[in-house]
Amino acid sequence: MGRSSSYTSSLAALLEAKRLVVLVGEGGVGKTSTAAALAYGQALAGRDVAVLTVDPAPRLGDALGISKLDGAPCRVALPATPNTAGSLVAMRLDAKHTFDRMVERYAPTRDAAEALLRHPVYQAVSGSLGGSEHYMAFQHLAELAESAEHDLLVIDTPPAVTVSELLAAPARLAGLFDAGALSILAEPARLLARATNALARASLSLVLAVVGRVAGDSLKADVGEFVRLFSDILAGLEDNTRTINNLLRSRQTAFVMITRPRDGDVARAIALRKELAGVGLRIDAIVVNRLTPPGMPPLPSRAERLADALPQVNSAIRLMEREMDSLRRTEAKALARLRAAMVGADAPVVIPLASLDVDVATLEDIATLARGLFGGAQ
Repeated sequence: MGRSSSYTSSLAALLEAKRLVVLVGEGGVGKTSTAAALAYGQALAGRDVAVLTVDPAPRLGDALGISKLDGAPCRVALPATPNTAGSLVAMRLDAKHTFDRMVERYAPTRDAAEALLRHPVYQAVSGSLGGSEHYMAFQHLAELAESAEHDLLVIDTPPAVTVSELLAAPARLAGLFDAGALSILAEPARLLARATNALARASLSLVLAVVGRVAGDSLKADVGEFVRLFSDILAGLEDNTRTINNLLRSRQTAFVMITRPRDGDVARAIALRKELAGVGLRIDAIVVNRLTPPGMPPLPSRAERLADALPQVNSAIRLMEREMDSLRRTEAKALARLRAAMVGADAPVVIPLASLDVDVATLEDIATLARGLFGGAQ
């Protein structure tokens, strides 16, 4: 895949002692497929791995040979070889169901949990509250880590979300509920806007219909009940925030950044590393994805193969190859700039990963990416 084995052995050694791998980076850099390949390679190395994605698109499930990817663990078929002792399951985050499980866990009684789950305010906000999916990704991780069912957990973080936003999600979610109760009183119509199904809208309409007749007393009572029921959950949110922060900062957790070999991407990768360091987190590895593969053999051999081609075809191919060579030089400069910035005792390993000839769409493509990440015969 266009690099020496020292990079692959470094990555394998890095992950050997890790329990959690968090992939970070911008959207569109191949983060989801790299997460799948990393998980696949570690499973073939003998570990019991779970990979969690928040991408609603079915691409990851299709590539892993799973027809429907949801919140339930779906087993990925691994090649049957004498050396394959691990396992791999994949899940797609379901924020609403994770939220419901959190309510069931932290409510003081089963009746209190059922009352909150049925509450129209909870139904209105739990499935569509902005930012909750980021927190729930880590909540789901905390659940999996606590179960100790897997040797390694791999999480594909949401695209187009900064690290600071991810880390602030638990506190922000609690704050949204605290402040949200007051804003709902001022703008009751927002409840209807957040209702996600006909039953929820009908229930909320009945509650809101009395506002004009009784000056909001019924709505105030409804929201007051919700705040009372949710107070125990807020305490659980605070506890989980500490648990998740400790998990992310544990020596058993590795952050892997995915970027592309472009000047702008490299600049943002350097800035992201600095942002993480500012909150006490370190990038352990950087995968430079989609490098242009090496070119054709030297010109004499190339000229021999093109000897019988029409002059127009010969000229077009030479022009295309000159442009590809220029692209390779641009990528090499960006890669060199990234490596030059990664210095010091805590410098991450930089792993170039060549682009595939096709979009990642099958389990075989995932296996090819895994070979690029780790080497060997995955």
